[in-house]
Amino acid sequence: MMADVSAEQPSGTARWTFLASPSLIKIALLVVVAILVLGPVIVLLRASLAPQDVLPFETSAFTFANFRQIFAGNDTFTLLTTTIAYAGGSVLLGVGAAALVAWLTERTDMPGATVIRVFLFSWMAVPPLVIGFGWVLLINPGNGALNVLARAALGLTSPLFTIYSFWSLIIITAFSVFPTAYVMLGGLFSNMDPQLESAGHVHGSRSFTVMRRITLPLLIPGILSVGIFMVMIVVQAFEIPFIVGLSAQIRVLSTRVYLLASPTTGIPNYGLSSAFGVCLLGLACLLMWVYFRCVGTGEKYRVVTGKAFRPRRQKLGVWRLPVTCIVFALFGVMILPLLMIFWTSFTASYQVPSLAALGSLSFDNYSRALASPFAQQAIINTLVLVFASATLVMFLGSLIAWFSVRDRGLAARILDVLAFAPTAIPPVVMVIAILLVYIRTPVYGTIWILVLSSVTVQLAFATRTMTSALTQLHKELGDAATVCGASWWTSFRCITLPLLRVQFLSGWLFVAAHTSRDLTIPLVLMTSSNVVLASAIWMMWDFPDLPGAAAMAVLLVLGLLVIVLPVQILATRGRSGA
Repeated sequence: MMADVSAEQPSGTARWTFLASPSLIKIALLVVVAILVLGPVIVLLRASLAPQDVLPFETSAFTFANFRQIFAGNDTFTLLTTTIAYAGGSVLLGVGAAALVAWLTERTDMPGATVIRVFLFSWMAVPPLVIGFGWVLLINPGNGALNVLARAALGLTSPLFTIYSFWSLIIITAFSVFPTAYVMLGGLFSNMDPQLESAGHVHGSRSFTVMRRITLPLLIPGILSVGIFMVMIVVQAFEIPFIVGLSAQIRVLSTRVYLLASPTTGIPNYGLSSAFGVCLLGLACLLMWVYFRCVGTGEKYRVVTGKAFRPRRQKLGVWRLPVTCIVFALFGVMILPLLMIFWTSFTASYQVPSLAALGSLSFDNYSRALASPFAQQAIINTLVLVFASATLVMFLGSLIAWFSVRDRGLAARILDVLAFAPTAIPPVVMVIAILLVYIRTPVYGTIWILVLSSVTVQLAFATRTMTSALTQLHKELGDAATVCGASWWTSFRCITLPLLRVQFLSGWLFVAAHTSRDLTIPLVLMTSSNVVLASAIWMMWDFPDLPGAAAMAVLLVLGLLVIVLPVQILATRGRSGA
């Protein structure tokens, strides 16, 4: 009996030896991250050089026909200029408005600053899918609510607004850019030392002159960096160009890539789609390079040092009330599409809001949605996707971050670069590449291919979040555990992770919210067995079942707000208390 026990012991010890060895874990992480990130990129490149009508590894032939077709096509230049104009116009409006509101909330005495911060932080939880649908219901030329009300009130014979225009696409996207840009710019305005501005006032300069000659030159590098970053995000954006742009026959690079890989009729053209994806990847990498150059030049504009200071708030005087009304009116316009979705969710069939229609409102759409096996499966799939993706990516990001901060070797640097690489890859391109990787495997068509895609896309965020947190922990905490006989895994599990639980939870909530609101991954990889709430809403809208889609959209938004809103309120209280 003793011999049997001693024979079984090594196998149990061997299982834990892997976790006790940082070198083995680092090698395993390199393999996993390379499969997640490099695998799809390699397949994308191979598919772009493969003949049409075949999968990338079904042939050994190489051809540049796909790229020749792109660069010789008459519509390629139009597609590129449309994409650049769309991104530039959206960012110019969105970042401009965000900079103005950030200045008002952080550097002036405008009332309601806390409410504005909570609203804009929480607004990022509203899916672009829902916003796009809301604007369609508001301003489509035929029966859009605002057009119907304008015709009734003003006696117009033609629609006052239209969703089917390039400017409508730009303005709607600018509303989506606005909250994220505000979050990024808020710290820039609040952390600027006011001593240089005070010096300008002391020397007799007027407020406008101080703003033009001192404040703006100090802020321009930061605003420019945020602007370039947002251009990169909008170039990669898919949901709003897909919902609004396609109806208006406005195509950008991201929707072109999707339509080639998932056409409404005919067979997919993976070769041409991959070639367009490579071009979009190149454009994203160029924008990322410009972004990092702008961030690097910001060194000479740093005015926050170790000396304590209190940001100086300017008095708006007679402009205080008008400016506050304008800002809150802007938020009212932002809320309109969400209110329209909310109204439609209570109607038996779509109708314009009116007092006469109040009596016909009911909760039937919610009862029907929750009782439907299709919706129930979508909710279960969404929960599995959110919890599995957020947990896996944050745990993987924590491990990668530990090696990036504590290990200065070549393998750790390669691991860090690989984990950051998805930032430069547009999500629609990455997801199509993942589709090509797993299309012949058992994981295709299941919820787990969505989990793999979400983990890959969110890996860079998770790694950066945990890297920033780990840099604040001194390595002596882990060294003390090692001296006491703890293994590396025990030290990481019992000391490092508990100390980083706040950052881990914040990152987990961010990934969970963005995974549940994303449409790109579920739509590209959608089959009958892996439908989630976002893709279910799209299918019901396309059916069309507008009230049912609106009810599902409201449920999704409420679920996201339950996750995001308490965290933002606590963060705002903590900031006020500090």
